[in-house]
Amino acid sequence: MTAPLSATDPQSSTLSGMTRLHARVLARLTGAGEARRSEVFFADQGRVIGVLVGLSVIGSVAVAAGPFVLRHLVDDALPTGRVRDLVVPVLLLGALLVFESAVLSLRMALIARLGGVVSVRIRQTVNAHLQRLPFAFFPRSQQGEVMTVMTNDVLAAQNAISATVQAVICRVADIAVGSVVVFVLDWRLSLVVLVFAPATLVIVRSGRRRLAALSRHQRELDGELMARLADTSSVSGALHVRLFDRVDHELARFDEGGAELLAAAREQARLTSRVRFLVNLGVVVTLTVVVALGAWLVSSERTTLGTVAALGGALLVSFGPLSSAVDLRTELSGAGASFRRIFALLDVPPDEVRARFDGPALARPRPPAAPAAPAAPVRPVGGPGVDLTLEDVWFAYDPAAPGGAGDPGWDLHGVSLRVAAGTTTAVVGSSGAGKTTIAYLASGVHRPQRGRVLLDGVPLDEIPPSRLHTDVGVVPQDPHLFHDTIAANLRYGRLDATDDELRAALDAAHLSDLLDRLPEGLATRVGARGYRLSGGERQRLAIARVLLQSPRVLVLDEATSALDTVSEAAVRAALDRLAVGRTCLVIAHRLSTVIDADRIYVLDRGRVVEDGTHHDLLADGGAYARLYRPSTV
Repeated sequence: MTAPLSATDPQSSTLSGMTRLHARVLARLTGAGEARRSEVFFADQGRVIGVLVGLSVIGSVAVAAGPFVLRHLVDDALPTGRVRDLVVPVLLLGALLVFESAVLSLRMALIARLGGVVSVRIRQTVNAHLQRLPFAFFPRSQQGEVMTVMTNDVLAAQNAISATVQAVICRVADIAVGSVVVFVLDWRLSLVVLVFAPATLVIVRSGRRRLAALSRHQRELDGELMARLADTSSVSGALHVRLFDRVDHELARFDEGGAELLAAAREQARLTSRVRFLVNLGVVVTLTVVVALGAWLVSSERTTLGTVAALGGALLVSFGPLSSAVDLRTELSGAGASFRRIFALLDVPPDEVRARFDGPALARPRPPAAPAAPAAPVRPVGGPGVDLTLEDVWFAYDPAAPGGAGDPGWDLHGVSLRVAAGTTTAVVGSSGAGKTTIAYLASGVHRPQRGRVLLDGVPLDEIPPSRLHTDVGVVPQDPHLFHDTIAANLRYGRLDATDDELRAALDAAHLSDLLDRLPEGLATRVGARGYRLSGGERQRLAIARVLLQSPRVLVLDEATSALDTVSEAAVRAALDRLAVGRTCLVIAHRLSTVIDADRIYVLDRGRVVEDGTHHDLLADGGAYARLYRPSTV
């Protein structure tokens, strides 16, 4: 990949001007204003574009020399009837064709290289931005839409950038040089071109808008179809299709979407073929008139046969690109929708805290105009055990935060709680009370709209994410296992862990028997979302991952909910050993698991209604007592 341009590079202004021009032309051809922003993906490729310009001019000049050699062959060499007079022009024509083919091959290789650079950079940029988005983005988005952006849309953008290079640099050079040759050969015959060529251009432009609309519609239908496929072919989606026996229903939905896509493709093909036929008809009519007029001029000895033959070749060079311009317009029109989706995703605001510590997701190759100011020093988080505090926290999942305190749109209403260093605090309540939301806030996954979450007195917003997620370990209610080996899933807790440390973590989570029965041991792949393992094994593997992380704060969100009685007791013993000297926040539905907690907070509809020890809360006979008695029946 070409090195980034330096601010002191004497050619930087020229090269950057080339990329800006390319981006403007791309925006014009695709009909998407966002396409102009694509300059960031090839900002340091000005030298490549410059070489392409040079090769295009050289190739076009070589092609333009052909008609003059052809005129000499027809007018001067052939009439002599001597073979030796034919050798030089024939060899020269062959040499020109070979040279033009070599230039074309090199040009196509550079265009492919530019397209590859752009494709990789778009995917890197989109992926970097996705990793920096707040977690709230993902529950609201559809996985298939993101995958469509990373596959179809990136490919369309890559093809569009390469196609604009081909159209703007290569074809413009061919048309310009060919047009000059036509006028040089015979100005009278060139007047015919001036009469008929505009009509051909009008035909191309007349079909542009309709082709653009059809192409965008087809691209949107394709994206919807792929999103539907991604939704039903995921592990959980495929499971529910079969649980509810909706195979026929999904087949019908997919066939309906496929039929709409096919209808759009057919309409686009009909319009493309019609426009292309009219363009070819215009080219044929122009050539016919030129040849007829040329024949008359030859018969009246006002021009030569070689001039007419050479002019016909020059016209093919000039008009040839117009025929393929119809297909190019179709491809670029669809790319406009792709650019809009790519930059719509990149315009989603990243997580503010991560952006402050990590910098912008869209890394530009060129250096900033001024050095960035150094980040403010972060207060250290001290001690082996740290306090975890929520101070008057208000939170709503709706990104448009509700109004005042009486607004029912809040999911948490002024929650305050404290988990003292080295103690275990439980949060209990009925379903939907806000328990898991507390876990997400405590781990920094979500940020409150009001109030603060503090770790040892330091607001989470002032702690770098890398440090925060080292100090805080979370075992969620539904742990995710990647479609990878047991070792790779465990090392998510600590990337540099040795195999012995992995086995020790599994042993602490009472999973050593799992390795004993698997022939590949740590190298065993767990399947998509860990479906090769039982629910209890998945949960214990997730616990082993956090055990390996050895955080100072443990957040257990229904961590033992999927375990049977024997497994729960074993894992509870391992967690009890790990909890010594550490701060533990336990989110629990089964109250029998938190009887020994140092403090229990009771949530009801997003509010803390009680707190105290198990015995005190039972004695009060309030909300906790009402929850506890049915749970122990």
